[in-house]
Amino acid sequence: MRLGRCMLIGLLAAVMATTAAAQEVTEQEVRQVLDSPQVQHQVSVLAKLYDASDFTTLESQLQAFSGLEQEAVRTGLVTYAVESGALDQAKADWLQRQAERTPAYQVVEQGDGYLVTQSAFHYGAKAKSLVRKWQHIQLAAAMVKQAEAGELVLSEWMAGELASQTVRRDIFLEQLPNLSAQAVAKLAAQFTSDSKLLWLPDNAVIAALAAASRDNSVYHLLWRRRSDQFSLAELNRLAELAPATHAIEQLKAATINPSLKRQAYRALITQHPIPVSARDFLAAKLDEVEDGELVAIELARMGYLDWLRQLAEVSRSKVMQNNFRAAVAQQP
Repeated sequence: MRLGRCMLIGLLAAVMATTAAAQEVTEQEVRQVLDSPQVQHQVSVLAKLYDASDFTTLESQLQAFSGLEQEAVRTGLVTYAVESGALDQAKADWLQRQAERTPAYQVVEQGDGYLVTQSAFHYGAKAKSLVRKWQHIQLAAAMVKQAEAGELVLSEWMAGELASQTVRRDIFLEQLPNLSAQAVAKLAAQFTSDSKLLWLPDNAVIAALAAASRDNSVYHLLWRRRSDQFSLAELNRLAELAPATHAIEQLKAATINPSLKRQAYRALITQHPIPVSARDFLAAKLDEVEDGELVAIELARMGYLDWLRQLAEVSRSKVMQNNFRAAVAQQP
């Protein structure tokens, strides 16, 4: 308890020290220094050092300015970096240092009974955003290069904390359409050979690879996993592709998933006309205890009651007849 209290006091002291170190200025002062011809001239001069990635000289010259002017010039240089866009590692490192700088000046806005304190110069957030964008591009390029070389191990590349996994997942989904068929096939094969991939937090990667590769084994794994927005989206995509043979076959396969089966059956039944393979599949399901009633009800709902009656009349299966009666009972 005492240790926790000491830590809290230390944290508060650090925050207070940081706040105390920041000098208060007005918004007008900030605007004046940002718009001053001297600052704008210095930004244009130092931008040449930025372009050359000569940050030793750049920092040395920045130290010659007064505190307020220096912050204004840094703001202008980061804005220049954002507008120019192209980075290298040295530029990214310098921008990262700008993002980590402790604000030297603050603006206090006073309202009716409240005070709002914020940094006077906002180049840190811009620098951080630009570095993240550059890192994203670098990581994407490295991923594509590894994938095309057959060296990308998904279970290793996707490892890490959830936030990191999400970033890498999104990069993978962005770059997957750019990969060759051979690279996609090698990545898809990992889902049947690497059990570590079964512990991915969601179905985004496996659903995307199933769609890109059309690998039946990958689809089988997808339908066996707990459903989420990504597996549902793939099911809906397949429904839009029907009556293409591939789509019909995967809609049939998706009925093994308890959470997706109703949508899968509906997607099959709403085909006009229902493909022969789907009709045979649905007719066989009517003779099952587990899904037969669901299929019968959906068929009746879509106007296939006469077909159901015909099947029930010629069948000796009590299961099918019971499912037919259940469908009739559901009719308005």
